[in-house]
Amino acid sequence: MKDIQCPQCGALVPEGTKLCPVCGYRFITVSDDSWKSAFVRIFSRKRVLTMVLVFVAELAIMFALTAMPMSGSTANQIVNQNEPSLQSVRALPLIVRSFSIFSHNYEIASIEIIPVIGQIFFLISTYSTAIVLNALAISQGVTGPLALVSLLLLPYSWLELPSYAIATTEGAFLIYSLFTKHFRKEIKTAVIVWLMVGLELLTAGIFESWTIALESSNNLSLLFITWIPYAVIIAIFVVVVRHFVHRFQTDMAMGRN
Repeated sequence: MKDIQCPQCGALVPEGTKLCPVCGYRFITVSDDSWKSAFVRIFSRKRVLTMVLVFVAELAIMFALTAMPMSGSTANQIVNQNEPSLQSVRALPLIVRSFSIFSHNYEIASIEIIPVIGQIFFLISTYSTAIVLNALAISQGVTGPLALVSLLLLPYSWLELPSYAIATTEGAFLIYSLFTKHFRKEIKTAVIVWLMVGLELLTAGIFESWTIALESSNNLSLLFITWIPYAVIIAIFVVVVRHFVHRFQTDMAMGRN
């Protein structure tokens, strides 16, 4: 059982305590259906661990699929089917390209958050992405796993791929809530997750569009510059989330919705 902080004297007391043993403050718990509770629930240890495990599984599936043998003719056929759409996106101006990438990826994540359908779609989407990546790698004379590793060296991959894992995990929690009879409560959490995934994918779209622009330069080492703003954004996100989780936990303890 974790400790919470008394909003009156600052003492740490076990979660669920009704009366602070130091100052006598009476804790009032608000409804678990509040939006603040829904936000705090996203960052619970169990939920975060589940999201991480799904993301690891996503990467494992992609590595396994990109390692599968593929003939050159099959690879060229897949590349020829996907190359026109890839080139059309690359030809767009930076800002327009950012929103084009974002809208496509957000549509995928929005489907993946739907219970049952989303989890099936997540597997299909992961499979499709890995197969196309493997085909592109083979057509360029490199192995699929090496191409995946090179992709993971770019920061936008660490925004885009986790967002799909987060979305499908939330869909799984919606399924679980049907059995625990907490579906209405979980819907609020799902809405917040959906909005946060949208913000994450918008950021990923900007980074990916920027990366495409940098790829046209002769100095590919410039690509690694994108890790600097990425690190800053992640640091700000962690600070903001911790602030609001602590604030909302305090409000919930004091009975403020």
